[in-house]
Amino acid sequence: MGSRGGPDLVSVLEAAYAVDRPEREWLQGLIDAIRPSVDAGLGIAAYVYDTNDRPFRVKNLLVEGCPVDEAGIAMLNHESNDSFVRDSWIARAAMMASETPGYANLPGVRGVLHPAGIRDIMVVNAIDPIGVGCWIGAPLPQLSTLAGTERERWDRVAAHLRSSLRLRLRLAARETSAKEGGPAEAEAILTPAGKIEHLERAAEPERDALHDAALGIVRARTEYRDEPERSLVSWKAMVRARWTLVDEFRKDGERYIVARVNAMATKPMSRLSERERQVVACLSMGQTNKEAAYELGLSPSTVRVLVARAFAKLGVDTRDALVAKYRQDTLM
Repeated sequence: MGSRGGPDLVSVLEAAYAVDRPEREWLQGLIDAIRPSVDAGLGIAAYVYDTNDRPFRVKNLLVEGCPVDEAGIAMLNHESNDSFVRDSWIARAAMMASETPGYANLPGVRGVLHPAGIRDIMVVNAIDPIGVGCWIGAPLPQLSTLAGTERERWDRVAAHLRSSLRLRLRLAARETSAKEGGPAEAEAILTPAGKIEHLERAAEPERDALHDAALGIVRARTEYRDEPERSLVSWKAMVRARWTLVDEFRKDGERYIVARVNAMATKPMSRLSERERQVVACLSMGQTNKEAAYELGLSPSTVRVLVARAFAKLGVDTRDALVAKYRQDTLM
């Protein structure tokens, strides 16, 4: 059970799934929704980034109420080497910056953050396995820790941010290409009450799952809005590792829920199935089986089976070996 009166995470999810907004406007919406829950008096910053570049490329950096300006944050990113990127941006979602190995010794921490009265940063980091992500940070005046419940909350928010960011990229790619069909096509349209108005053949076997997921969004917005844990359980980040549900307005301004194809992209690895690659990709980013299940919209038992199959196919017997093999074979 979630505690009543907690942070309004439903507003954060609603901002995340405003996928039709331009990127800077989308980030601003996220800042506005998240800031009341995390601002410790030192503001908040957010940006989209790409770890495939070194130093990685930051886009649309927004800083509000923070004593460190854009140039200072850019300096911190510029000095991040491959090891730091792997240990922080790739390995974790919700965290304190001080948890990252070597954080205290970074020149930017001593030369930029400390003079500004910043000792730590509460971070929500949403990075997709392809290396593109969204970073949101709230500076803190003292070294801090993230309690288990709070960490789980923001880990789950990060799963939604990854899903949203991935869908935004797919929709943008579709708009600049053929403008028809494409990787983000709608395979189901539902009313806010979960009634199915349209269903493509590919989605027919998961009719009940899509219906239940739509109802889950309604319950998160109504019954569970002031209960952070229950709202996050109710509002799925993905449905069956294939669909993201988003609001769209059709038929004279009526709101509908659209299931868009948004499967997690992974790098090729012939020995594993697509679903197995998706699960192992989640593990490679530091997720537990439970977290991977939430990320993909699968049951924990399904994830356990997929992990066991990946162990057998890759000839490994530990999680660390599985992740190392995946990264080696995919060059992640």
